[in-house]
Amino acid sequence: MSNEDFLDFLWYIKLPRGILLGDGTTYKLEKQDFPPRKFRRELEAFEKILVLSDGRDHVVGGVLFYGSYDIQVTILPRYRNQGYMSAIHKNGILASECYPGQQVSIVTDELRSMDDFLRRNHMLRMAGLKAKNLPEVYKWLSFFHQVDCSEEEFIHRYS
Repeated sequence: MSNEDFLDFLWYIKLPRGILLGDGTTYKLEKQDFPPRKFRRELEAFEKILVLSDGRDHVVGGVLFYGSYDIQVTILPRYRNQGYMSAIHKNGILASECYPGQQVSIVTDELRSMDDFLRRNHMLRMAGLKAKNLPEVYKWLSFFHQVDCSEEEFIHRYS
């Protein structure tokens, strides 16, 4: 799903919906909780979605699960850099909802710098995850002269 479609979907969600998880701010939506018509086609491939709220039932972001193959995370622009995504990493919600052997990738064309990668990699590690596409990330960052080590060192350091 494109990030724009995911953001549109999140704007459409009215909470409470689905199952409220232990942190009191994250909702787990399963197939039966998805909206009846709008976004139906886009959501066919997903078994579950986590919807993050501000604790007052305002949607702030979400996590789409592509089975154990990958996840997609986003925060609505006005709520970015306010700790909502960090919270589900730190409190264990994301880790508890991941499938066994969960894989993730970092979308390289959204990386802005090495610091941006380091933040994303740190968030993955907090949930017990690692990026499966480190060679691709290395090539992307190298293209912009953002790394100062070999590809082998980069992969060893961040895997």
